[in-house]
Amino acid sequence: MSARSEADPVLPMRASPLLAVSILFFALADLWLAFPQIDLAVASLFWTPEDNFAARGALWEQFMYHSIDKLLVVISLGLIGACALRVPIHRHASERFIGSVASRVTGRRLAFLLLLLALVPGLIVNTLFKEHWGRARPIQLEQFGGQRAFSPAFIVSDQGGGAFASGHVAAAAWLVAVPVVVCGVGSLWTGLALLYLLAMVLARMAAGAHFLSDALTSILLVWVGFLMLQRLLPLNAPIAAPIESPIKPQPKTREERTVR
Repeated sequence: MSARSEADPVLPMRASPLLAVSILFFALADLWLAFPQIDLAVASLFWTPEDNFAARGALWEQFMYHSIDKLLVVISLGLIGACALRVPIHRHASERFIGSVASRVTGRRLAFLLLLLALVPGLIVNTLFKEHWGRARPIQLEQFGGQRAFSPAFIVSDQGGGAFASGHVAAAAWLVAVPVVVCGVGSLWTGLALLYLLAMVLARMAAGAHFLSDALTSILLVWVGFLMLQRLLPLNAPIAAPIESPIKPQPKTREERTVR
């Protein structure tokens, strides 16, 4: 392994991943426009006439619903604090770990992650799509005991709903980007973030709040945004060396030098 790859956990940016994910996004749109019934079929797996969307209000579903806002605040503030400090500590193993992570949160990486959060989950998903697309949620549809009409994904609707796209899933997808940038694609933290993302997708669909296409759209939008920003703010710049401990060893006395 080269010194450059050891220093930087983020994979170098190439044109092909961005092109591939963009093609995947448009392929998803074409698939759901051709077969919009996929959303209804998947949503019906979580619905029964007796219990409606039974998972709605359950303890695990409420945990997923309310945890995302707290995680966004804690992690964003943690990244800002780590970038401000970036002083490794050498006393205990836990402190060495914190210092190692903090040393990777450069100003460039902090700007990258905060800009990604503001542009994709904040601006594109929650402001542009959710506020103006009008797609009714599954729990609001006539097919599931509601009063509103179903509209396919990627088509603007007049139903006044906020289903397209999922803000919770977009935020959870951003949480995956954080360990990818800071710790690397293959790190344990990236795996845990992916599990949290999958749990969020399941929770939002099981509660009747979003269709499968809403969740997949949010994930792909964050992915495309990640790759586009990586072209503007490359993450493969070398990381500055950690600041050495200010405590320096004292020079040996004459007696210590003579003893062998």
